Amino acid sequence: MSRHAAPDNDAQVPPTSDTGPLFLGRGDWPPLHPPRAVEGAPGDPLYSDDGPALDQDARRHGVGGHGRVEDDPVEDYHAHPTTPVPVSAQELHDPIVADPHPDEAAEDPLLEDPHREDEAVDELGLLPAAPVAEAGHRRGRQQRVPGRKGRRPLAILVSLGVIAALVTGIFFGGRAIVGLFSTEPAADYSGQGSGTVEVEIPDGASTAAIADVLVDNDVVASAESFLDAASGNPDVMTIQPGVYQMRLQMSGEAAVTLILDPAARLFDRVTIPEGYTAARTLEVLAEQTEIPLADFQAAADAPDQLGLPAWKPSNGSLEGFLYPATYDIEPGTNAVSILTTMVAQFNQVAAETGLEASAESVGLTPYEVLTVASMVQSEVTVEAERPLVGRVIYNRLSQGERLGIDATLAYELGINGGELTTEALNTDSPYNTRTRAGLPPTPISNPGQPSIFGALNPAPGDFLYYVLQNSEGEHFFTASYDEFLAAKAQCEAAGLGCG
Repeated sequence: MSRHAAPDNDAQVPPTSDTGPLFLGRGDWPPLHPPRAVEGAPGDPLYSDDGPALDQDARRHGVGGHGRVEDDPVEDYHAHPTTPVPVSAQELHDPIVADPHPDEAAEDPLLEDPHREDEAVDELGLLPAAPVAEAGHRRGRQQRVPGRKGRRPLAILVSLGVIAALVTGIFFGGRAIVGLFSTEPAADYSGQGSGTVEVEIPDGASTAAIADVLVDNDVVASAESFLDAASGNPDVMTIQPGVYQMRLQMSGEAAVTLILDPAARLFDRVTIPEGYTAARTLEVLAEQTEIPLADFQAAADAPDQLGLPAWKPSNGSLEGFLYPATYDIEPGTNAVSILTTMVAQFNQVAAETGLEASAESVGLTPYEVLTVASMVQSEVTVEAERPLVGRVIYNRLSQGERLGIDATLAYELGINGGELTTEALNTDSPYNTRTRAGLPPTPISNPGQPSIFGALNPAPGDFLYYVLQNSEGEHFFTASYDEFLAAKAQCEAAGLGCG
């Protein structure tokens, strides 16, 4: 099976990215707790939101209590008065140093109590060492900001878990993000690599996705090495989906160079000329793809699975629907997929030419127009003459005259028009347009776009006859039978084959 290069004008696939950096500014973090009001009455002891009352000496020196208010997300934020507990001398000489600037601490809404009384927190090793007291200040507990509570161990662990989840998400969100902040050079092989490996680039793959495919097949050492080499190279955007023959363990630069080489893309290129019959088309496909002919014939015998248009014929014929063109067939493609692609191409051309929408304008069904187009295809080779042949056919149909197109009978007999004998021309058949008026029951070939256009847009005129005029394939068109006979005699004298 021969391999060919892809055409240069295939559709481009611009690279895309599904990830993006996440930034959180300090101003984006909400306060952990809303401020609380402290309730009290004239003459009552001063209460903090954590419980015990403070004596006068403690209040003068900013000493806080040891009480605790349990977190309740439902209840209102108020201080919880408790029975006054005197502050002992031992507590006033606690080794934990009071905040030397209590007023500044109270004014800072972001300040949290750095001295958690819960021993479980300190066992985690999360608390900083106690600061050394400034001279001239008494030792004691730091005063809490009214309405705020120290963080609990569970809250700290949850916060650490959230941070860890964010870091994990960023890491696994894409290699590109890691690469932006990494100072380490990307892993890369050296040289042109060795051996061969076939890699498949899926349809719609971004440049990053292509890099991942190459990594998975050990073509490059890392996606970053390929992306770095591809950076700034606009040709990377022309990489088409398909199967590429690469080498193992290539440098990123070598991989970019090779995958951009058209020779690296593997496929079978099959060209179906305009005017080939369905039977001949299947034979060519089998010859050029090494898929058994029986597989193509089996697929053609079930045309409903191939995506034929809604106005498809009831006789189940695939003739006319295998659009003639050049097809690049990837390795592993089966017969059904190939024929489906050809029918899809026909549907696209039919839509572009307005086959279904414009058929009524010439007084035929879409399938009948396709049949006319197949006869136009078989009769002339000069594109400009296709609308003229279309006009001859429509004029003859409207006048009830026989079409007299020998190609229709040759189609049924499976021979070339030049092989028709006098005996064959007398064959009684619905395809014999010399003996029967009207269109043959099916198209007689797979027409190209110019023939479909000619069938839909016949040239103006009263032409009823045409005959070959020269060796370049040009025809003489006329409405006069006498002129036709004279032109035919000249054709025969020139040996142009005008039987």
